[in-house]
Amino acid sequence: MIGSKTKVATVLQQLRAKGVSEDIIKKIHSPIGISIGAHTPAEIAISIAAEIVAVRNNADVSALTLRLDK
Repeated sequence: MIGSKTKVATVLQQLRAKGVSEDIIKKIHSPIGISIGAHTPAEIAISIAAEIVAVRNNADVSALTLRLDK
């Protein structure tokens, strides 16, 4: 879910007030996107798309990084 912390908190509160189960609410990702240091709208879109693919494939995002300097 894209939105400020305040907006996300408000929406989650509204969902709970409407009786949406915590199991469903736990599926909401916010902030959305993988931390890649994105700044431009295109880079932010890539980080969001990457998270969607990772979640769909049940991938461990931390395992996607190979650090050669360690």
